[in-house]
Amino acid sequence: MTGGGTTDGAGSAGRAGRRQGAPRGRTEQANALASFVLEVTDGVTLRELAERYHVGKTMWGEYRSGQKLVPLDLLERLVADRTPDEATRVSRTRTARRLHAAAVDAAVVVTVVDAAAGAPEPAPEPGAPGTVPSPPTDRAPRRRRHRLAVGLTVTAAVAVVALLLLVALLPSGDENISAGGKPPSGGASPDGSPPVRAAPLTGTGVFAIGPGGDGVLQWDGPGAGDWTRIGDTAKRLWAGPAGLFATGVRGDGLFAYGGSPGRWHQVGEPGADFAISGTRVYRLAPDRGSVHVWDGRGTSWTWVGGPASRLYGGGPGLFATNPKDGRIFKYAGRPGEWEFVGTAGADFALTDRHLYGLTPDRAMVTRWLAPETPDADERWTWAAGPAGALFAGAAGLFSTDPTGTRLRHYAKDAWHDIGPAGAEVRVAGREVFVLTDDRTSVRRWDPRTGTWTRVGGPAGTLAVTVPRAGR
Repeated sequence: MTGGGTTDGAGSAGRAGRRQGAPRGRTEQANALASFVLEVTDGVTLRELAERYHVGKTMWGEYRSGQKLVPLDLLERLVADRTPDEATRVSRTRTARRLHAAAVDAAVVVTVVDAAAGAPEPAPEPGAPGTVPSPPTDRAPRRRRHRLAVGLTVTAAVAVVALLLLVALLPSGDENISAGGKPPSGGASPDGSPPVRAAPLTGTGVFAIGPGGDGVLQWDGPGAGDWTRIGDTAKRLWAGPAGLFATGVRGDGLFAYGGSPGRWHQVGEPGADFAISGTRVYRLAPDRGSVHVWDGRGTSWTWVGGPASRLYGGGPGLFATNPKDGRIFKYAGRPGEWEFVGTAGADFALTDRHLYGLTPDRAMVTRWLAPETPDADERWTWAAGPAGALFAGAAGLFSTDPTGTRLRHYAKDAWHDIGPAGAEVRVAGREVFVLTDDRTSVRRWDPRTGTWTRVGGPAGTLAVTVPRAGR
C-alpha cells in the first residue's frame, strides 16, 4: 500500500500487522490530528476500520499517518463509537473538533504558501482509498467487461446474433442474465415523414408540467410569471443536452420536443425508465428486460444491455442496477459491455463529475473513485454522513436529512441545511429548484447568496438541464 505505515494497522501488542509509524503529515497540526486518530483507534486494525466504516484500508492508513485529514463527521462518529463513557466522549469530541479545525487551517496556509512560491499542487494519487457502498459478500470482478466479438462470415454473424440474445447487461457472479427485449425499431416517423431529431438544449433549462398533466411549460426567467407553454399535456419529463423528452404527450410513447411550442415528435416506445447522459438517451423496456439507446433520429433504437431495475444518467456516463441483487454497473460504450462499479445502495446520484452512493442502511454517503483503481473493494471513499435521499447535478450533491423533511447541500465534506425538502428536488448548473410539498410553488436556491426565490407554480413535476460545458 501507499501511505499508512502499516499493512493491517495493529495498534497494540498481540494484533496482526506492523505498528503504525510516526505521523508524516505536511504540518504539525496534521500530525497532531493523526496522533489523536491513532490513539482513538488503538488496538483496531485497518481491516476492521474499513469493514466498520466503509472507508478503505489505504485511506485509514493515511488518516493515521497524517498524510490526509480525516473528515470531521467521520472523526466524530469514530470518537462516539470508541468512547463508551459519556463524560470522556464529550471531552474527546471537543478535542477532536479543535484538532481538526487547526489541521484544516494549517493545510490552507500551506496551500497558499505553495501557490505563492509557484509550487505545483500535488497530483491526485492513484490508488484505492475506499470501499463500495456496502461490503460485498464475495470479491467483485476487476474491471469485468462483456465484449461482443464481430465475425466476418455469415456463420459468425449468426453467432453474434445468438450472443446478443444471451449476453446480460449485469453479470451476477460468473453467470449472465438473459438479455431479452426487441430488436431496434425502424427509423421512419409514425406518419411516414423524414426521421425527426430532438432540439438540443444548449443552456440551462427549467421545465414543468402543470397540475394534472395540463400543459408543458418552459421557464424563461427571472420572474415567477416568465413561463412559456410549449406543450398541451404530458406525464413525465426528462431533460439534458440531448433535448427535452416527455411521456404522455399523445399516447404512452416517448416524445421529443422539436424546439418550438407545440412541436413534439414520437421517438420511441413506452419504457419503465429513461435516462440522459450527454447527447444520448437510454430506455429501459417496460418489462425491465433490456436497455436500448436512441440512435438520435426517428424511432430507431439499439440494444445495449439486458435486465436492469433502474437507470442513472449524467456527466460520468450511464449506470444501471441489477434487478437481482441491486449491484450497480457502468455502461462501457459498446452494446453488451458493462463494468462492475459497486454493491447495492439505498440510492445513487450523479454530479457532473462523480457518482455517489447511499449505503443500504442510509448511514453514510460514499463517492466512487476512478475505475482504474486496482482493488475493486477500495473504489469508494467516505463522503458524508446519514441521508434520506440523494440529488445531484452540475451544482453539486444534495440530500434530504434522514427524516426526509429538510434539504441539505454537500460542501467541505459535510451536509449544510438550506431549507425544506419539498415534493421534488432538481439540481441545475448553479441553482437548485424545489417543488413545494403542496406543489403550489416552484422555488430556486442560489448557492452564491444562500437565498430562496419563488419562480413559478403550481406544477405537477419538474425537469432541469444544464449545458455540457457547465462542468
